[in-house]
Amino acid sequence: MKTSGKDLKKEIREERRRNRNEPMWFFDEPEELWRKFREEARPLEREHLEIRTALRDAEAVLRACPEDEHMAARVKYLTRRLSHLETVAPWLSSEVPVEILLWGVPHG
Repeated sequence: MKTSGKDLKKEIREERRRNRNEPMWFFDEPEELWRKFREEARPLEREHLEIRTALRDAEAVLRACPEDEHMAARVKYLTRRLSHLETVAPWLSSEVPVEILLWGVPHG
């Protein structure tokens, strides 16, 4: 039993040494990964923009007529949808562009 454990440790150590010199897998095909990410992210970005625009307009109407309960409910609903969407995809509201976060040059 102990010999197989030592052999396994030795195999793992050798594999790690071999993989240490290989380039990072993430930089192998960045164009394909980027295109796939953009295809998946585009609908979320579109929905985020639509919600933000509708919320901006609803808030402007609510400022003009603060007693409108329908518009207050709409603002509350849109705010919740926007916060949920930003929870699901936090990169939508990030200060740092997603391109830098995912495909930027690594630090260090």
